[in-house]
Amino acid sequence: MSSSPFEPCIPVGPVQCGTLVARDADAVVRAYRESLDLVVISDGPLPKALATAWGQSDLAGARFVVLGADAADASTHWLRIIEWPLAEAPLPMRHSGWLALEVLVKDVCALGQRLENGPFTVLGPPRALAVNDNIWAMQVAGPAGETLYLTEVRAPVPPFDLPAPATFTAERLFIPVLSAREHSTAMGWYEQLSGQAGLRFDTRVSALNAALGLDPEWRRPVGTLQLAGASMIEIDHVPEHSGAPACASGLPSGLAMVSFHARRDVALPPGTTWQAHGATAVALMQGPAGEWIELLAP
Repeated sequence: MSSSPFEPCIPVGPVQCGTLVARDADAVVRAYRESLDLVVISDGPLPKALATAWGQSDLAGARFVVLGADAADASTHWLRIIEWPLAEAPLPMRHSGWLALEVLVKDVCALGQRLENGPFTVLGPPRALAVNDNIWAMQVAGPAGETLYLTEVRAPVPPFDLPAPATFTAERLFIPVLSAREHSTAMGWYEQLSGQAGLRFDTRVSALNAALGLDPEWRRPVGTLQLAGASMIEIDHVPEHSGAPACASGLPSGLAMVSFHARRDVALPPGTTWQAHGATAVALMQGPAGEWIELLAP
Protein backbone atom coordinates (compact mmCIF):
# COMPACT_ATOMS: atom_id res chain seq x y z
CA MET A 1 0.00 0.00 0.00
CA SER A 2 1.31 3.42 -0.91
CA SER A 3 2.46 5.94 1.63
CA SER A 4 -0.27 8.54 1.92
CA PRO A 5 0.38 12.29 2.19
CA PHE A 6 -3.14 12.58 3.60
CA GLU A 7 -2.56 10.34 6.62
CA PRO A 8 -1.28 12.95 9.13
CA CYS A 9 -4.47 15.06 8.89
CA ILE A 10 -7.30 12.63 8.12
CA PRO A 11 -8.70 10.92 11.23
CA VAL A 12 -10.55 8.20 9.29
CA GLY A 13 -8.95 5.43 7.23
CA PRO A 14 -7.92 3.17 5.84
CA VAL A 15 -11.08 1.18 5.17
CA GLN A 16 -10.71 -2.34 6.53
CA CYS A 17 -13.59 -4.57 5.46
CA GLY A 18 -17.20 -5.04 4.52
CA THR A 19 -19.58 -7.31 6.42
CA LEU A 20 -22.22 -9.45 4.72
CA VAL A 21 -25.32 -10.86 6.41
CA ALA A 22 -26.08 -14.11 4.60
CA ARG A 23 -28.26 -17.16 5.09
CA ASP A 24 -25.59 -19.66 3.98
CA ALA A 25 -22.04 -18.76 4.97
CA ASP A 26 -20.65 -21.92 3.37
CA ALA A 27 -21.93 -20.88 -0.06
CA VAL A 28 -20.41 -17.42 0.31
CA VAL A 29 -17.07 -18.78 1.51
CA ARG A 30 -16.95 -21.29 -1.33
CA ALA A 31 -17.62 -18.59 -3.94
CA TYR A 32 -14.89 -16.27 -2.66
CA ARG A 33 -12.34 -19.05 -2.26
CA GLU A 34 -12.91 -20.58 -5.68
CA SER A 35 -13.40 -17.40 -7.71
CA LEU A 36 -11.31 -14.72 -5.95
CA ASP A 37 -8.70 -16.89 -4.15
CA LEU A 38 -9.55 -15.61 -0.67
CA VAL A 39 -8.57 -17.70 2.34
CA VAL A 40 -10.42 -18.27 5.61
CA ILE A 41 -8.83 -16.22 8.39
CA SER A 42 -11.25 -17.26 11.12
CA ASP A 43 -14.54 -19.13 11.40
CA GLY A 44 -16.45 -19.33 14.68
CA PRO A 45 -19.16 -17.71 16.80
CA LEU A 46 -19.36 -13.93 16.83
CA PRO A 47 -17.82 -12.97 20.19
CA LYS A 48 -20.21 -11.70 22.81
CA ALA A 49 -17.80 -8.87 23.58
CA LEU A 50 -17.92 -7.64 19.97
CA ALA A 51 -21.71 -7.93 19.76
CA THR A 52 -21.93 -5.96 23.02
CA ALA A 53 -19.53 -3.30 21.70
CA TRP A 54 -21.79 -2.96 18.67
CA GLY A 55 -24.87 -2.69 20.86
CA GLN A 56 -26.15 -5.77 19.00
CA SER A 57 -26.21 -8.45 21.70
CA ASP A 58 -28.67 -10.58 19.71
CA LEU A 59 -25.88 -11.29 17.21
CA ALA A 60 -23.62 -12.94 19.81
CA GLY A 61 -22.92 -16.54 18.90
CA ALA A 62 -23.91 -16.20 15.23
CA ARG A 63 -21.45 -17.82 12.85
CA PHE A 64 -18.83 -15.22 11.96
CA VAL A 65 -16.31 -15.79 9.16
CA VAL A 66 -13.41 -13.55 8.13
CA LEU A 67 -11.88 -13.89 4.65
CA GLY A 68 -8.76 -12.28 3.22
CA ALA A 69 -6.22 -12.39 0.43
CA ASP A 70 -3.15 -13.02 2.62
CA ALA A 71 -3.44 -14.62 6.04
CA ALA A 72 -0.24 -12.87 7.17
CA ASP A 73 -1.39 -9.35 6.20
CA ALA A 74 -4.35 -8.09 8.21
CA SER A 75 -4.88 -5.17 5.84
CA THR A 76 -6.03 -7.68 3.20
CA HIS A 77 -8.68 -9.27 5.44
CA TRP A 78 -11.45 -7.43 3.66
CA LEU A 79 -14.62 -9.50 4.03
CA ARG A 80 -16.64 -10.68 7.04
CA ILE A 81 -19.77 -12.84 6.98
CA ILE A 82 -22.46 -13.07 9.62
CA GLU A 83 -24.65 -16.13 9.06
CA TRP A 84 -28.31 -15.37 9.82
CA PRO A 85 -30.98 -18.01 9.05
CA LEU A 86 -33.65 -15.45 8.10
CA ALA A 87 -31.48 -13.46 5.71
CA GLU A 88 -32.62 -13.25 2.11
CA ALA A 89 -30.24 -12.04 -0.58
CA PRO A 90 -31.38 -8.60 -1.76
CA LEU A 91 -31.49 -7.63 -5.41
CA PRO A 92 -28.04 -6.19 -6.22
CA MET A 93 -27.81 -2.41 -6.51
CA ARG A 94 -31.47 -1.88 -5.65
CA HIS A 95 -31.32 -0.34 -2.15
CA SER A 96 -29.91 2.77 -0.58
CA GLY A 97 -27.11 2.34 1.93
CA TRP A 98 -23.95 0.46 1.09
CA LEU A 99 -24.11 -0.13 -2.65
CA ALA A 100 -20.83 -1.93 -3.35
CA LEU A 101 -17.32 -2.80 -2.23
CA GLU A 102 -14.60 -1.64 -4.59
CA VAL A 103 -11.77 -4.16 -4.35
CA LEU A 104 -8.25 -3.84 -5.75
CA VAL A 105 -7.52 -6.73 -8.12
CA LYS A 106 -4.42 -7.86 -9.98
CA ASP A 107 -5.79 -8.40 -13.52
CA VAL A 108 -9.40 -7.44 -14.11
CA CYS A 109 -9.57 -8.67 -17.71
CA ALA A 110 -8.29 -12.13 -16.77
CA LEU A 111 -10.63 -12.15 -13.80
CA GLY A 112 -13.55 -11.29 -16.05
CA GLN A 113 -12.94 -14.41 -18.10
CA ARG A 114 -12.50 -16.53 -14.99
CA LEU A 115 -15.79 -15.39 -13.44
CA GLU A 116 -17.92 -16.37 -16.42
CA ASN A 117 -20.43 -19.12 -15.54
CA GLY A 118 -19.41 -19.09 -11.86
CA PRO A 119 -21.12 -18.12 -8.59
CA PHE A 120 -20.74 -14.40 -9.34
CA THR A 121 -23.05 -12.69 -11.83
CA VAL A 122 -21.32 -10.22 -14.12
CA LEU A 123 -23.19 -6.91 -14.06
CA GLY A 124 -20.68 -4.99 -16.13
CA PRO A 125 -17.68 -6.35 -18.10
CA PRO A 126 -14.17 -4.93 -17.69
CA ARG A 127 -13.78 -1.43 -19.09
CA ALA A 128 -11.91 1.79 -18.40
CA LEU A 129 -13.66 4.17 -16.02
CA ALA A 130 -15.13 7.36 -17.44
CA VAL A 131 -13.05 9.47 -15.04
CA ASN A 132 -9.66 7.96 -15.97
CA ASP A 133 -8.50 5.21 -18.33
CA ASN A 134 -5.72 4.16 -15.93
CA ILE A 135 -8.45 2.53 -13.85
CA TRP A 136 -10.19 -0.53 -15.27
CA ALA A 137 -13.10 -2.15 -13.48
CA MET A 138 -15.92 -4.64 -13.74
CA GLN A 139 -18.98 -5.09 -11.56
CA VAL A 140 -20.31 -8.39 -10.23
CA ALA A 141 -23.06 -9.55 -7.88
CA GLY A 142 -22.18 -12.13 -5.25
CA PRO A 143 -24.13 -14.97 -3.64
CA ALA A 144 -25.45 -12.85 -0.74
CA GLY A 145 -26.83 -10.12 -2.99
CA GLU A 146 -23.72 -7.97 -2.55
CA THR A 147 -22.09 -6.02 -5.37
CA LEU A 148 -18.34 -5.84 -5.95
CA TYR A 149 -16.48 -3.39 -8.16
CA LEU A 150 -13.36 -5.32 -9.12
CA THR A 151 -10.83 -2.64 -9.97
CA GLU A 152 -7.34 -2.71 -11.45
CA VAL A 153 -5.24 0.41 -10.87
CA ARG A 154 -2.70 0.53 -13.70
CA ALA A 155 -0.94 3.83 -12.91
CA PRO A 156 -1.17 6.73 -10.45
CA VAL A 157 -4.35 8.78 -10.77
CA PRO A 158 -3.80 12.24 -9.26
CA PRO A 159 -5.27 13.89 -7.26
CA PHE A 160 -6.45 10.59 -5.75
CA ASP A 161 -4.25 8.63 -3.37
CA LEU A 162 -4.84 5.00 -4.38
CA PRO A 163 -3.11 1.74 -3.41
CA ALA A 164 -0.18 0.32 -5.34
CA PRO A 165 -1.08 -2.35 -7.95
CA ALA A 166 -2.28 -5.61 -6.43
CA THR A 167 -0.14 -8.72 -6.15
CA PHE A 168 -3.06 -10.97 -5.11
CA THR A 169 -6.11 -11.85 -7.20
CA ALA A 170 -8.47 -9.72 -5.07
CA GLU A 171 -6.21 -7.99 -2.60
CA ARG A 172 -8.00 -5.39 -0.49
CA LEU A 173 -11.04 -3.19 -0.09
CA PHE A 174 -10.14 0.42 -0.82
CA ILE A 175 -13.39 2.18 -1.72
CA PRO A 176 -16.81 1.45 -0.23
CA VAL A 177 -19.60 2.87 -2.40
CA LEU A 178 -22.69 4.42 -0.83
CA SER A 179 -26.09 4.98 -2.42
CA ALA A 180 -27.75 8.09 -1.02
CA ARG A 181 -31.12 9.57 -1.91
CA GLU A 182 -29.89 12.95 -0.65
CA HIS A 183 -26.40 13.26 -2.09
CA SER A 184 -25.50 16.63 -0.62
CA THR A 185 -26.58 15.55 2.88
CA ALA A 186 -24.48 12.38 2.72
CA MET A 187 -21.45 14.24 1.37
CA GLY A 188 -21.68 16.81 4.14
CA TRP A 189 -21.97 14.11 6.81
CA TYR A 190 -18.85 12.28 5.65
CA GLU A 191 -16.96 15.52 5.10
CA GLN A 192 -17.60 16.38 8.74
CA LEU A 193 -16.56 12.90 9.89
CA SER A 194 -13.33 12.90 7.88
CA GLY A 195 -12.53 16.59 8.17
CA GLN A 196 -11.98 16.74 4.42
CA ALA A 197 -13.73 18.44 1.53
CA GLY A 198 -14.80 15.95 -1.11
CA LEU A 199 -14.79 16.11 -4.89
CA ARG A 200 -18.11 16.35 -6.72
CA PHE A 201 -18.63 15.46 -10.37
CA ASP A 202 -21.04 13.74 -12.74
CA THR A 203 -20.13 10.35 -14.18
CA ARG A 204 -21.72 7.22 -15.57
CA VAL A 205 -22.32 4.28 -13.24
CA SER A 206 -23.24 1.84 -15.97
CA ALA A 207 -24.07 -1.23 -13.89
CA LEU A 208 -26.27 0.84 -11.57
CA ASN A 209 -28.08 2.42 -14.50
CA ALA A 210 -28.63 -1.01 -16.01
CA ALA A 211 -30.03 -2.35 -12.73
CA LEU A 212 -32.48 0.56 -12.68
CA GLY A 213 -33.42 0.20 -16.35
CA LEU A 214 -31.74 3.45 -17.36
CA ASP A 215 -29.39 4.31 -20.24
CA PRO A 216 -26.00 2.83 -19.22
CA GLU A 217 -24.28 6.03 -20.38
CA TRP A 218 -26.47 8.34 -18.28
CA ARG A 219 -24.41 10.37 -15.82
CA ARG A 220 -25.37 11.06 -12.23
CA PRO A 221 -23.84 13.15 -9.42
CA VAL A 222 -21.07 11.32 -7.58
CA GLY A 223 -18.78 12.45 -4.79
CA THR A 224 -15.50 11.07 -3.45
CA LEU A 225 -13.66 11.74 -0.21
CA GLN A 226 -10.03 10.87 0.34
CA LEU A 227 -9.36 8.90 3.53
CA ALA A 228 -6.09 7.96 5.19
CA GLY A 229 -4.23 4.85 4.09
CA ALA A 230 -4.77 5.16 0.32
CA SER A 231 -8.50 4.57 0.63
CA MET A 232 -11.59 6.58 -0.23
CA ILE A 233 -15.35 6.61 0.00
CA GLU A 234 -17.62 7.13 -3.00
CA ILE A 235 -21.13 8.51 -2.60
CA ASP A 236 -23.58 8.14 -5.49
CA HIS A 237 -26.76 10.17 -5.87
CA VAL A 238 -29.52 7.56 -6.32
CA PRO A 239 -32.95 9.05 -5.57
CA GLU A 240 -34.48 5.96 -7.21
CA HIS A 241 -33.48 3.77 -4.26
CA SER A 242 -35.39 3.02 -1.06
CA GLY A 243 -33.93 1.67 2.18
CA ALA A 244 -32.94 -1.96 2.67
CA PRO A 245 -35.14 -3.92 5.13
CA ALA A 246 -33.48 -5.03 8.36
CA CYS A 247 -33.23 -8.71 9.22
CA ALA A 248 -30.43 -9.35 11.72
CA SER A 249 -30.85 -7.35 14.92
CA GLY A 250 -31.27 -4.20 12.84
CA LEU A 251 -28.66 -5.03 10.19
CA PRO A 252 -29.86 -5.54 6.60
CA SER A 253 -29.13 -8.66 4.61
CA GLY A 254 -26.43 -8.49 1.97
CA LEU A 255 -23.81 -5.79 2.43
CA ALA A 256 -24.67 -4.62 5.93
CA MET A 257 -21.65 -2.80 7.35
CA VAL A 258 -18.33 -1.22 6.39
CA SER A 259 -15.44 -0.89 8.87
CA PHE A 260 -12.84 1.88 8.92
CA HIS A 261 -9.80 2.44 11.07
CA ALA A 262 -9.96 5.78 12.87
CA ARG A 263 -8.12 7.89 15.38
CA ARG A 264 -9.66 8.27 18.81
CA ASP A 265 -9.92 12.04 18.21
CA VAL A 266 -12.33 11.65 15.29
CA ALA A 267 -15.46 13.76 15.80
CA LEU A 268 -18.13 11.12 16.44
CA PRO A 269 -21.76 12.03 15.70
CA PRO A 270 -23.95 12.86 18.73
CA GLY A 271 -25.05 9.76 20.61
CA THR A 272 -22.11 7.65 19.40
CA THR A 273 -19.39 6.61 21.85
CA TRP A 274 -16.34 4.38 21.81
CA GLN A 275 -16.82 0.92 23.35
CA ALA A 276 -13.90 -1.23 24.50
CA HIS A 277 -13.26 -4.54 22.72
CA GLY A 278 -9.95 -6.02 23.82
CA ALA A 279 -7.11 -3.80 22.66
CA THR A 280 -9.45 -2.02 20.23
CA ALA A 281 -12.11 0.63 20.71
CA VAL A 282 -15.19 0.19 18.55
CA ALA A 283 -17.85 2.72 17.56
CA LEU A 284 -20.90 1.62 15.59
CA MET A 285 -23.23 4.16 14.01
CA GLN A 286 -25.72 4.66 11.22
CA GLY A 287 -24.99 7.15 8.49
CA PRO A 288 -27.33 9.46 6.60
CA ALA A 289 -28.45 6.79 4.11
CA GLY A 290 -29.21 4.26 6.84
CA GLU A 291 -25.88 2.52 6.37
CA TRP A 292 -24.01 0.91 9.28
CA ILE A 293 -20.46 2.12 9.92
CA GLU A 294 -17.94 0.57 12.29
CA LEU A 295 -14.93 2.59 13.41
CA LEU A 296 -11.90 0.78 14.84
CA ALA A 297 -9.29 2.54 16.96
CA PRO A 298 -6.30 1.23 18.96
